[in-house]
Amino acid sequence: MTRLLLILFLYLSVNVNVSAQWFDAKGRASVVNNDKDIARNMAVQDALQHALLYTGAQVNSISQLSNGLLNSDRFEVRSSGSVRNLLLVSEEIIDGIMTVQIRADIMPSKSVCHASTTTKYIALTKFPLRNRQQAVNGAIFEVGSESAQQLLEQMSVFKGSYLASQLLPINQVIAPHSQPFITDQSNTSAPQLLAAQADSQYLLTGEIHDVSLAKPTSKWFGMASNNPMRQFIASYTLFDGLTGEKVWSKRYSTQAPWTFERTQKIDPATQEFWSNVYGASIVSQLKQLTNDLNIFMQCQNLRGQVIKVDNEFVTVNLGKRHGLKVGDELMVHHATQFTDSRGILRQSTQVNGTTLQIRTIYNNHLEAIAKDAPLYGDIQSDAIVSLKPN
Repeated sequence: MTRLLLILFLYLSVNVNVSAQWFDAKGRASVVNNDKDIARNMAVQDALQHALLYTGAQVNSISQLSNGLLNSDRFEVRSSGSVRNLLLVSEEIIDGIMTVQIRADIMPSKSVCHASTTTKYIALTKFPLRNRQQAVNGAIFEVGSESAQQLLEQMSVFKGSYLASQLLPINQVIAPHSQPFITDQSNTSAPQLLAAQADSQYLLTGEIHDVSLAKPTSKWFGMASNNPMRQFIASYTLFDGLTGEKVWSKRYSTQAPWTFERTQKIDPATQEFWSNVYGASIVSQLKQLTNDLNIFMQCQNLRGQVIKVDNEFVTVNLGKRHGLKVGDELMVHHATQFTDSRGILRQSTQVNGTTLQIRTIYNNHLEAIAKDAPLYGDIQSDAIVSLKPN
C-alpha cells in the first residue's frame, strides 16, 4: 500500500483495551498530471478525516498542498481518538476526480472537560476580499462569500464541540483587536449585535488577503508549459458574542495550480470550481480551520443570556440543542465594562451568589429557578449564565 497508509498504521496510537467501532467514509481528490498515487493519498486522508471528525476526534494537522502535490505525510490525531485498522475498500476515477471508500476501526476516548459534552453555537459572516483586483482573472469575486458557505457546510456535518448557527448575509470586517468596536450608546459592539442576531455564543469573521495568480515558471519556446499557481491566504477571527472580545484568531495559507484558461470566467458557486484542485485546496484549508476551532472550543464553557425574568424563575436562551438537561446547574455573571488608565475599554464580570437549576427545558431555551434561596431581583435580563462545573 502507499507510504501514507504505512505511516498511518505506525503513527496513530492504538489502545486494545477500548472497544472500537468500524466507520465507512468516502474521500475525493483531483488527479493532477495523471499522478494517481498522489490523488489516492489525498483522497484517503480526506476520507479518514471525515471518519475521525465524525467520531469527535481531534485532528492536529493534515497534509499540506504545494504545487497541487502532497509535500507532507504528517497526519496526527490527538488522544481523543485512535485508529486500530484501516482498509481501502474501493477507488474510482471519474472526470479527473478520484473517489475512494475506506473502512476505519476507530476507538473514541472519553472527553476530559466538563464542557465538552455541551454544544456551543457559532454564527458566521461572509469573508470579503481585501484586494478585489486579484480576483479579475477568472472573475472569482465571490470566492470569499462562497468560502464562507463551504465552511458553513463543513461545520454543519462536523461532530465536535460546536455547530454553526447560520451564515449572516453580510460582508463584515472586524479588526481583531482586544478593544471592541462600540456601535451605539449602550456600549454594544458589532460582534455582540451580530451574535445576538443569530442567537449564538460566538461570531466568526474572516478576510481573504491574497488570491493572486503567479506567472508560470517553466517555458518552452516562449510558451508557458506549467499551470500558474494561485494563492489563497486568509485570516479568521472568533469573537465572544456575549462580551464582544476577540478570543481566537489564525492565519492560513495554501496554493494550488490554476488550471482554467486565463480568459475563462469561473463561478465560485459552482461544483466545477470546488472540484478543481484550487477549490479543493481551499476546502482543505477550511477543514483544518474547522478542526482547529474544535480544539479551541473543546473546553470553553457553555454560556448564554437571561432573556426574561419572572417572579419565581428566569428564562435563558440555552436548551436541549446545547446538550443541557433538567437538573443542570447554572451560574450567573453580571457583565461590566471599565476604562483603564490608558483609555482602553476593558470587559469584566461579577459572579452572582445565586445558583440556578433547570426545571423546564426546550430545544432553544430553558426555565431555571434559584436552587437554595429565593430569586432576588439582582438578576436582570441580559445577565450572562454559564454551566456550573460538577
